Amino acid sequence: MPRIKKEDEFYTMLKEFAALITETADAYNKIICDFPSTMSSIPQMKVFESTADERVKAIMAKLYTSFITPIDREDISSLALAMDDVVDSMYGVAVRMDLFNLSDLRLEAKQISELTVHAVHEMQEMIYHLPDYKKDRVVLEKAIEIGTVEDEGDTVYQQALRRLFSDEEASGKYAVTWLRIFDRMELCLDACDRVSGIVRDIIMKDA
Repeated sequence: MPRIKKEDEFYTMLKEFAALITETADAYNKIICDFPSTMSSIPQMKVFESTADERVKAIMAKLYTSFITPIDREDISSLALAMDDVVDSMYGVAVRMDLFNLSDLRLEAKQISELTVHAVHEMQEMIYHLPDYKKDRVVLEKAIEIGTVEDEGDTVYQQALRRLFSDEEASGKYAVTWLRIFDRMELCLDACDRVSGIVRDIIMKDA
């Protein structure tokens, strides 16, 4: 019976991290899409954020004690930090929804949130296939798809601001508040795109 090659621990840790981010994104999307009735769920985002920080610390500690890594040490470090930024950005949006005492939901917020979930699920699939990145085309396909989703998010973001500042019922304070929310939501998609960019660079090094 052929011996099954054991997966490198770094890949396992990154996969577990990606799964956590997907869970976070699903919770984040529910908070946004059902807001304001979901305000009581916002503290859960802090739990996800703290858990993500612990995942990063574990990966960095492993890097510190490992002589051999499956990909460049700098790439593993950059990937872990970029993945953490995705969670930090989602947490930042949820907290601001609470701190700014919002009582309504803009259509584009739901649209950007759903795009974020799409990007995160694509990211998890990309990380899942990462151990075979030299021959598995799915890795690059998912990385490219995340970039496409981020571009869609940019379009929605621009539409959101255009509609916000042309809305006669949106007062100055209200408009500025939602501007800050939309800016933070865009950061979520930007963070996802940074993760895919790091993976694309990893692939190109071995092209």
